[in-house]
Amino acid sequence: MRKKLLILFLASLLISCAGNKNKVNVYIWSDYLSPDVIEKFERETGISVNLDTYDSNEALLEKLQTGVSKYDVVVPSDYMVQILTKQNLLQKIDKQKIPNLRYINKKFLNQEFDPENNFSVPFFWGTTGFAYRKDKLGEVPNSWQTLFDEKYAGKILMLDDMRECFAVALKLLGHSINETDTTVLLKAKDLLMKQKKLVKQYNSSGFDQAILSGDVWIAHGWSGQLVKISETDTNIVYVLPKEGGTLWIDNLAIPKSAENVENAHKFINFLLKPEISARVSEFSGYATVNDSAKKFINPQYLTPQRYPDDETLKNFELMKDLGKVTRLLDRFWTEIKSQ
Repeated sequence: MRKKLLILFLASLLISCAGNKNKVNVYIWSDYLSPDVIEKFERETGISVNLDTYDSNEALLEKLQTGVSKYDVVVPSDYMVQILTKQNLLQKIDKQKIPNLRYINKKFLNQEFDPENNFSVPFFWGTTGFAYRKDKLGEVPNSWQTLFDEKYAGKILMLDDMRECFAVALKLLGHSINETDTTVLLKAKDLLMKQKKLVKQYNSSGFDQAILSGDVWIAHGWSGQLVKISETDTNIVYVLPKEGGTLWIDNLAIPKSAENVENAHKFINFLLKPEISARVSEFSGYATVNDSAKKFINPQYLTPQRYPDDETLKNFELMKDLGKVTRLLDRFWTEIKSQ
């Protein structure tokens, strides 16, 4: 009887493993991949894609920390790659299985958050700024101060993202977005506390629709969605504030707990094909790290808003892992949100 049970158990295990050969589980930012890109991968490989989305790096971290997630591909931003690597939540990437790495612009490789790109592959980059409705504002704003102006009370949206909100306050105070001095962080917290009464909503997934509908007049957000809507509605303008802000790189990575590692490599390599990277860029609004992709991108999308130059970005920074200071920010953020 025991032998029979053992045989049945092993058989079910083999069936389960065999089933996994034809799927890849992806956890990615919302509004990133178009359905036609996923369909093309499935058609070419016979591998089905299961897609779930998140709207903050912290949501991704929380999911992977549970230890029960079965995602094969995730898309952490720069500083989150650092955190996930330190916590042993990512596995090394087999670069031999990703020949399309050769298309990535070298300036995006070997960054401080992953010096040899052992755990991550650069995918897209962008900025964090704000958009405003020029049919509602009687000015042409170029500063984060606009998001703290009392005359726009109830018409302001902020990202529901701790690091991004603190980045705004820190830049307005003249500091780095990676500041760790407690006195400075307290000042940033106080600034965000005062702003709270002006903010209609904190939203990281529908900020573009909120300003498009006119529900808010000023929306803090990521370049992709905001630039996209500004290209279709001339009343919306995307701004990179004079004080600077967040520059970010989103990366493809494979969690330690991934079950379909071979398929994960195939999916990553597929996304790095120039024509596929071009399609993702057009759909998402974000800038590709893939130089060879640009020849496949409609020239109307190769704009300074999507691809700002070095001079424009001189005061913008990549986020870094703040280590133990993150706990302090967590506490401050809870105080702000619960006020």
